Amino acid sequence: MNIKLVYAVTITSMLIAPNAMAKDLTQRLGVGFNSQMGVTQRLDAASVRYWMDQDMAIQGDLAFLSLSPINDSGQTALGIGGKFLYNLVEEENMSLYAGGGIYVFDQPVDTSTGIRMKAGFSIGALGGMEFFFQGLPNLGFNVEIDLGVKHLDGYGTTFGISADSIDAGVHYYL
Repeated sequence: MNIKLVYAVTITSMLIAPNAMAKDLTQRLGVGFNSQMGVTQRLDAASVRYWMDQDMAIQGDLAFLSLSPINDSGQTALGIGGKFLYNLVEEENMSLYAGGGIYVFDQPVDTSTGIRMKAGFSIGALGGMEFFFQGLPNLGFNVEIDLGVKHLDGYGTTFGISADSIDAGVHYYL
């Protein structure tokens, strides 16, 4: 047998196999929940993620929280934002991706410190992974970490990776 033919078939199989094994989310819409694990900007959100093709997705998040502390007037926190995601590595039940996002929010009180704030924004780059458990092909769990600029009136501006840079979420794909 010709050794060049064996190499050609082997290399072609290696290039084709990852795409054939990867979970295909092309043109699928995931609805779910996105939660920031940090304490200074914690604002959980309803989330929608749409994969335009096997490599690119967009995500929109909407957060709403009504606070009614004892002996104080009620307050409302609101946030809206979006992300662009690009797959870097695809496996059978997991993908690693990178992207960027921007968020704006109005969060009147930091519940961990009691500091009164007016508004804020966040912009930055992110890396994350989405994984699917065997037997749950439509339920994707994601974890992300971001590097960016965050600003809260009354709290200040930060740049870097911190506890509030870690996100987790879950999406059910229709």
